[in-house]
Amino acid sequence: MKRKSPVLHEPTEAEIQHAAYLLWIENGRPEGRDLEHWLAAKELLCHRHGRIAAPRRRPIEPTFVPKKS
Repeated sequence: MKRKSPVLHEPTEAEIQHAAYLLWIENGRPEGRDLEHWLAAKELLCHRHGRIAAPRRRPIEPTFVPKKS
């Protein structure tokens, strides 16, 4: 008897968009890093969905550093 493999769903574009938006806010709303946030969100969601995403080329570094008073 053949066993069925569990169906692994890819995250939807809307899910990736929302996660990328949250990452953008979390990183201080930097300009020009939309692709980095999109890829990081996709990777995060792929792991959450049980799939292994391709490794990023470079880690995302936080750009927001709070000033000391």
